[in-house]
Amino acid sequence: MAFSTSGAIAAGAPAKKEKAPELPPAKVEDIHIGGVWARAARKGEKTHIFLTIENKGDVPAVLRGGSADVARFSQLVKFSMLGAYLRTEMVGPVPVAPKEKYTFEPGVVGIELRELKKEIKRGDTLPVTLAFTGGVEIDVEVEVDSRTAVRYPPPGELPPAKAKAH
Repeated sequence: MAFSTSGAIAAGAPAKKEKAPELPPAKVEDIHIGGVWARAARKGEKTHIFLTIENKGDVPAVLRGGSADVARFSQLVKFSMLGAYLRTEMVGPVPVAPKEKYTFEPGVVGIELRELKKEIKRGDTLPVTLAFTGGVEIDVEVEVDSRTAVRYPPPGELPPAKAKAH
């Protein structure tokens, strides 16, 4: 950090804040995705995608969101209790620190797919694109489980992500 002894600072004028240098985006080969699943839901309803992201790189991998053709829109959400009801609240991008894992779990955080265009049932697979900062997109296959499924799969060794072909 640079310090200045100019007259402007001595006279009480506010100092300019130095902007921190921007880190390059995480590389697709450093982002490993595993344990990807969602609950079954009817047409017009919503569902949530749960997964584990492992960042094997040296810079943060920041998930901005996801998209799927089966839903009108999607958003990152966290879960909280409102009385006896579980509610969702939109959250901003989710950073995964270098050499760390982040798990999207039921009741904690997930990717919400809203206004499903068709019913999704147990055994179906959904193609979903995960969007990270820096224009990094990763295609994953989401396994659909039952409407009431709650599972916390151990991430184990996660395979490397594949970049979306443009």
